[in-house]
Amino acid sequence: MRVILRAMEQQELIEKIKRLPHDRIAEVEAFVDSLSRRPSRAAIRQALREYAEEHAGTLADLDPDLEAAGIECLLKSD
Repeated sequence: MRVILRAMEQQELIEKIKRLPHDRIAEVEAFVDSLSRRPSRAAIRQALREYAEEHAGTLADLDPDLEAAGIECLLKSD
């Protein structure tokens, strides 16, 4: 997904929004607001990376039942 819109693309987007009925413009505004409140994908990746590093090898990292089920599935597929 492209992050930066060229000036022409920005203007085209603005013109499309201007042509929407008022209730749709409110929806667009609410959507844009929700996007601005969400953390970026980079921030989510960083948080996951930090969590994985902090909990590596602990019970939070390993779920014995899930591990057993995964091993059982692998053994059945051979």
